[in-house]
Amino acid sequence: MADLTDKDLENMKNHKYQTTGYSSLDNKMNPFWIKCASLLPYKFTPNMVTVTGLFCQFLSIILIGFYDLTFSERLPKAVYIFCAIMIFMAQTLDAIDGKHARNTKRTSSLGQLMDHGCDSMDNFLFCIVLAQAYLFGNTIHTLWLQVLIQLPFYTYTLEEHFSGIIRTQINNIGVTEFQFLTMFLLILSAILGENFVNIGIFGIKLSYICLYVVVVFSLINTLYLIVLDSKSVKDAFNKFKPLATIIAFVATEFMTYKINLYKAKPYLIILLNGFYFSLVTCKLIINNMAKREIEILDKDIIVYIIGIIICVKIGYGIVELPVFIGLMIWLIYRYYTQIIYSIFRMLDYLKISF
Repeated sequence: MADLTDKDLENMKNHKYQTTGYSSLDNKMNPFWIKCASLLPYKFTPNMVTVTGLFCQFLSIILIGFYDLTFSERLPKAVYIFCAIMIFMAQTLDAIDGKHARNTKRTSSLGQLMDHGCDSMDNFLFCIVLAQAYLFGNTIHTLWLQVLIQLPFYTYTLEEHFSGIIRTQINNIGVTEFQFLTMFLLILSAILGENFVNIGIFGIKLSYICLYVVVVFSLINTLYLIVLDSKSVKDAFNKFKPLATIIAFVATEFMTYKINLYKAKPYLIILLNGFYFSLVTCKLIINNMAKREIEILDKDIIVYIIGIIICVKIGYGIVELPVFIGLMIWLIYRYYTQIIYSIFRMLDYLKISF
């Protein structure tokens, strides 16, 4: 963070990135990604590749926000196709940044921070795209969608803190499979329109069935990593302590369901929730790399919880907007002092350009 010591920076410099390996679809896509990486010009640095992939995702949500902030209106078919293309572009750029770094002999530990930091933002970008495609609106389902995408990512990052290995796939199913499924759903939404949203089984929307099947899977997987994969009860408890703050954060996310701003423009609340989650996750990534202890009482989560409670308890729209703006200002300040500043410190310490 902003107070990174030379020892922290040296640990980050020597950090070794280890994963559980490729999924089945990763292996099939790998020849295509290798070819794409070979076509990138040298002056296009690996970190530029990573950030460009994130920018593609932002283009999608900017376009959605231009049309609708409620997740309840059908958009032009071209918007869904565009979002699918942007996901494919982001996926490709995310897959080739490391390959480009190795091709040009510019690998560095900063690459992991950039890669996973951008991935932490992708979580709520995916939520916005899917909530719009399914027309979830200001229902509780939109918040469930956000949580089920966020929680496993944080859990895997937390697991890395204890094991040194980040989980990239489970039983040959990983992020790539999820991304292709999302692209498929967006294309179906463009082709079928309202029929896609209203597809049901025994009177229950298929979208809800899929959503809650994934919720159950996500929760079971989280419990497995924290409890069953622990060496002892003490080990499980040590893993649970930092997760407790995220559970408090998630519980507060669900409280936003009662806020008038969420009822009117859920898009804005999903952005707020997502950016705070990304900030907390990025700090965890930095702690992992620097081999620092995790803050159990995270001040950013506390600020977020206090802000949301004020909105819920007072319950007036005139209060919500200033609180929302205040939380966003705090968020920007903390991103700069905690994440951006850390990146600049690493660039200076590693003596590399962005």
